This record gives sequence, structure tokens and C-alpha cells, in this order.
Amino acid sequence: MPEPEQSPKKVYFVSLGCPKNQVDTEVMLGLVRARGHQLVDNAEDADTLVVNTCGFIDDAKEESIDTILELAQAKKTGPRKSLVVTGCLSQRYPDELAREIPEVDHILGSADMLGLEKVLEGSAGRMAVTPLSRRSYLYDHNTLRQVSGRPHAAYVKIAEGCDRPCAFCIIPKLRGPQRSRSVASLVAEVEHLVAQGTREICLVAQDLTTYGTDIDGKPTLESLLDALGGIDLLRWIRLHYAFPTTVTDGLIQQIAHHPKVASYIDVPLQHVDTEVLRRMRRGYTEKVVRTMVDRLRAQSNYIYLRTTLLVGHPGETEDAFRRLYDFVEEGEIDHLGVFPWSKEDGTAAALLPGRVDPDIADERRLALLELQDEIRARKHQAMIGKILPVMIDGISEESEHLLDGRHEGQAPGIDGKVILTDGSVAAGEIVDARITQADTHDLVATLDLSLSAAE
Repeated sequence: MPEPEQSPKKVYFVSLGCPKNQVDTEVMLGLVRARGHQLVDNAEDADTLVVNTCGFIDDAKEESIDTILELAQAKKTGPRKSLVVTGCLSQRYPDELAREIPEVDHILGSADMLGLEKVLEGSAGRMAVTPLSRRSYLYDHNTLRQVSGRPHAAYVKIAEGCDRPCAFCIIPKLRGPQRSRSVASLVAEVEHLVAQGTREICLVAQDLTTYGTDIDGKPTLESLLDALGGIDLLRWIRLHYAFPTTVTDGLIQQIAHHPKVASYIDVPLQHVDTEVLRRMRRGYTEKVVRTMVDRLRAQSNYIYLRTTLLVGHPGETEDAFRRLYDFVEEGEIDHLGVFPWSKEDGTAAALLPGRVDPDIADERRLALLELQDEIRARKHQAMIGKILPVMIDGISEESEHLLDGRHEGQAPGIDGKVILTDGSVAAGEIVDARITQADTHDLVATLDLSLSAAE
């Protein structure tokens, strides 16, 4: 007799961590839909609970563990529920998760998104974490990915993994070596997204600026941007994350002057003190950092700069931190994230002497964030009266009578927003708006361009 057909599963997802993880979750969402299963919004309604974890730093690991434990409790609300853990934490600690949290039924690694199909079929074992190599899975234009959130702005992963030897970073062990996609595959995916209503794409990779060095033809990020720039109806292409030494003059010219490349770049600098950078194994000096920023600022069209800094790395003296503080105080940075160093087993930095007391590291983090708030408030005040193109994201979270949007220097979900006080504009449209008010994080604007700066 033929095997009875499996009934469709009801699947609940939690996605943690960075935009690259979000893309992986969207691949799994697409797989669920393509196989005829149902996505649900509540854990209680699901028979399959999936959490895509982050394992980068201590706070992210703690959030991932807490989420797993919460879903383990939700698993008890009904019979025959299964709990699936995937992503970076399970890639890094598969045996520990299996041993310490017996409620977990299936463990997938960071490149094992497609393994969810066997889980839903009922044919998967408990442990399905594969070793990472240059042959590890990377989605392409044929993947039935389902974009989450607002459809007019989507992340596109152009490469996976990293080959750099940074002392503090565990990413190569979580994501494997660099694996780039072809230009043709990326163009095909973006064309499909645009046909579905996407107007802004955020290109993501661990290192955008080494894109293509590992595949035939050695395409560059610049050539990719030229190819994507030819897609009709695509309005903004945004860049996350570049490496300071490989931000070329050609790339800077594209960011400043290409009509579809947003005047924005995310470059994780990590530090500016040369000795700390040497201990971090970043491969550059303070002069390189400052020269790169000067090259951005020399453009006639302003380029918004986002970066992240790491404080409390072994060997960071008070003098080293002061150099970092002075760099930020000069007001070079538009958007800044600051993180304290955490000891990550398996990294070179975990073995270094010169540890910084965690309380001191946190004080340094808070000092930089307080300084950055002052800088942002000042920069935002200077924008009052200016007319900027604003992409509409939709009805505001503040009120149904307001619209949320973003100017070119604001990435989705991380850099604040522009709140429009008038007008009715569809999500994904770009309109000219005059800035009328500002605070540290957000701007307020009107579509009435006749208002004077004083008003």
C-alpha cells in the first residue's frame, strides 16, 4: 500500500541576530510555503517551532539560549510539538545544546537551512550540523525565499563566510570560508524582487569588498553595482558591510555619484589605535582609517557612514581608548554601534594578555554612545530646513495620521527614521520632504516644501 500523505505542518519561526541571519530565515520561510506547510504567528498554534540563532558574542548567545528555553516551554502546550534549533549557535555548540537542552528535537547548522525539509517530512535525525567548507550551501536566485517585513526593502546576501583572520571574531568558524554568488544570480534575484515590489535592496556579506575574489572571473563589487544599477524600478542599493582597506576609490565614486547606489556605507572599523588594531589582526593602522574617512568626506556629495567599534579588547589602554574617543568626537561618524569585547573560545584574542576589566569596558562603551548621541543631535539639528528624498515605509508606529520613512542615510530598522506629518503616499515611493524637527534618533518632516526653515 502507498504511504499516507503527510499532513501540512504549522510552523512558527523566531529569527535572531544580523540581517544575514534574516535572509537565512527567509530561505526557510520560502521552503515551508513551497512544500505546502503553514506559517503561524503564535507558538501555541504551531506543531513545529524553529529558532534561527546567533552565536557571535555573549549577549547574542544568551538571547539565543533564552529563546530556545522559551520555546521549550511553549512546546509543552500541545502534544507532538517539535523544537528545531538552527543557525550560528547550533553550528558552534551542537553537542552542548543536545546535551543541556533535551527538549530540542532537531539541530541544524548555519548552512543547513534546507535540512528543515526533512524535519517537516519526519525523516530527519536529531543532529544535522554539517561541516563548513567552500562547498557549503549558499542560496541563489532559484531559491524560493519569502521576504519578511516590508516588501519594498529587502536584504540580498551576495556572499557567505569570511577568510579574514581577525583575532576577536568567531565568524569564520560559524559561517565558514567566503563563498560568493555570481553576478548573474544576483541580478536575477533582484529582478525578481523588484517585480514583486521591492524598491530598495541592502547588499549584505561579512565582507562586501572581497566579493568575487573566490569565484571564476573574479567579479568585483563595483561591477556588481553597475549590473544591478541597470534594473528598472530599483531605486536604492545600500551597502553592508565593507572592510576599510578594500574600500576603493572606484567604489567611493559609485557611492557618491551612482544614481541608484545610496550615499551610505557600513564599514566596521572596530578601532583606530594602531597597537589595538595590530592585536586585533585587522591588518591596518590608524592612518588607514583616517585616510579612508577623509576619502569619503572629500566627495562633493555627502556619504553617510555607519560603523561599529569594539572596546575593551585585550591591550586597550586608557591612551588607546582616548584616541578612539577623540576620533569619534571629531564628528566623522553618522551612525555608530559600540560593543564590549567578550572572550570567545576558539579566537586568538581569547589567549591574549592585557585583559580589560569588564566594568571599565562597559564604561568606555557608554561614554562613546553618550558622545555619539551629542554628535547625532547636533547633526540632526543642522538638517532642519533641508529638503531630502524620503522613501516611505508605511503608516507610522506613532499614529495612523503619520507616515514613517527614511532618507538616503538611514538603513531599514537601524538608523532611525523620518516621520512625515502630512500626505498620503504608498510604501516604497520616494518623495521630497522638508525637515522641520529633529531629536537624537529621528527626524520630523513635511511634504509642504513651501515652509521656510524657520517654520
